Amino acid sequence: MPLSQQQLDDLLERLIALTNVPDPEAQRDSLARLSLLLIEAVDDAARVQAAVDEMLAAQPGTPALNIP
Repeated sequence: MPLSQQQLDDLLERLIALTNVPDPEAQRDSLARLSLLLIEAVDDAARVQAAVDEMLAAQPGTPALNIP
């Protein structure tokens, strides 16, 4: 069942809260953990990879793809 607009707004608010941290490393780690959890929840790695690639393509310049 699709989410209602209010549910989407609430989800977006929570996602912003997860990434709205002053420490860039903590922000990166939070996004990485969230991404892994979503990959497991979606259970469609190809679809997740396509979404990530789409987001990377929208980034200005070449984003860094290094894992510390």
